Amino acid sequence: MPTITVDDNGTELAYLDSGVPSAFPDSYVTIFAIHGIVFGFHIYDELLGLAQESSDIRLVAISRRGYPGSTPFGPDEIANLTTGDDHLKESFLRARGSEVATFIDKFIDEFHLPPVSADGHSGGIALMGWSLGCSVALSVVSHMDTYPQRVQTRLGAYLRALILHETTQVALGLPPAPKSWTPQYDTSIAPDQALRIGVQWLTSYFRHGDLSTRSLEVLEYVVPATFRPPSIFTMSDAEVSQIVSYDLVGPDATWYMASRTQLRKSYERACFDPSVRARVPYMKAWIVVGDDTLAFAIGAAWAVEADNNRIGSGSAVKIKWINGTNHFTQWDDPSLALQTFKEVVV
Repeated sequence: MPTITVDDNGTELAYLDSGVPSAFPDSYVTIFAIHGIVFGFHIYDELLGLAQESSDIRLVAISRRGYPGSTPFGPDEIANLTTGDDHLKESFLRARGSEVATFIDKFIDEFHLPPVSADGHSGGIALMGWSLGCSVALSVVSHMDTYPQRVQTRLGAYLRALILHETTQVALGLPPAPKSWTPQYDTSIAPDQALRIGVQWLTSYFRHGDLSTRSLEVLEYVVPATFRPPSIFTMSDAEVSQIVSYDLVGPDATWYMASRTQLRKSYERACFDPSVRARVPYMKAWIVVGDDTLAFAIGAAWAVEADNNRIGSGSAVKIKWINGTNHFTQWDDPSLALQTFKEVVV
């Protein structure tokens, strides 16, 4: 498994790469994708294969710290966040952004990725977070002014899109909706069972009410629909074993629950701060979300939409809805996912 060293301490991030598109070797866009909680970077396997076969998109899926192939955290690195001060929490989040920024800078340099074309229709890169991974993608952008000048210059010239795919409220530092529910919230379920039930529940489809109302009251928070099986039911045992890391739920939950203030600040800086956006002049920001997905993803999209109208002049972030999809479009509907990502990138 290939890796790239991202700091002076020897920290490595593993990755999967669809490679140079054979039909567009000089004019493709590279999407760097950051996975979410529990589900590692192999959740992009279906999409990687499709991009490799027929597309002008190169997809690079990065394994977050602690996940297979990448350097684990130290024994106290995450635990200390629960009692640490705001400076420690901010440093932790900034480091996650710096690692990915360095990874991208080195990848561009090593593989000679094509820059943004003169007409803007090809070349350059997109940064995509999925679910909890959106918090890391946002940190990459929000901390642009802390990177070495070489990295700032390269990312500023190459970054054409920030895609928040199925972002969650907690990834943005926002409180969950009042009616939010997950199996982990239900104390009548044993923790080990709640975790496994939760993974199935996360991959389900949901029937909501009239989404045009933008009312949290029309969302289905608990009961999955039956018109399509949960995504994990379409995975073989071998695929589940490769993709799902049950043991990493705790560490992920610890750091994002302890860092809500820092996550909110990072989200607002990346999306709405003029000084940050000036450093990435080509970057468009998008929310991509399905209408049959989990309530928290729809609630997050509405919250960003409200913030966009309040502090972003209505144009800083755009929303792309994908009809008939859940939280796992990249697995269940890779062709639709690839086409959608291409539309928002270009």
